[in-house]
Amino acid sequence: MTLAGRLGDSFAWLLLVLLSIAGLGASGYLTYSHYADKPTACAGIGSCEYVQTSEYSEILGVPVALLGLLFFVAFGALALVRLVRGPDDPDWAQPAAFSMTLGGTAFVSYLTYVELFVIDAICPWCVATAVITVGCLLVVVTRAVFNSED
Repeated sequence: MTLAGRLGDSFAWLLLVLLSIAGLGASGYLTYSHYADKPTACAGIGSCEYVQTSEYSEILGVPVALLGLLFFVAFGALALVRLVRGPDDPDWAQPAAFSMTLGGTAFVSYLTYVELFVIDAICPWCVATAVITVGCLLVVVTRAVFNSED
């Protein structure tokens, strides 16, 4: 891999770590507000409380926010390990990152559909989590496309 390729590779994984931290913040706040039984601060934008207490906010008793938090913990750890190990390490992380972000994007797409068309309410924190998840997928796919040219 060329020097430019190595720098681009490191930048992509660093960006994924940073996106995971942002996702941890949003999903962590939603998880906290769920378990603390406190209203979610929406700043007058959207209907966070309605979304957080809807029948779609849990799957088999597990809050969707907690699933998001666990996703970002696992994905952030994957990206951090790959960043630290460097580009000379066999690229086992790329297929794992693609699988995780593809599944995560499918899940947040479903949840966004539910917000828009089923419960008719939007939570900006949920939207932020969805945007961050899709952003992770775009970085992973872009990295794969540009690294295939090296």
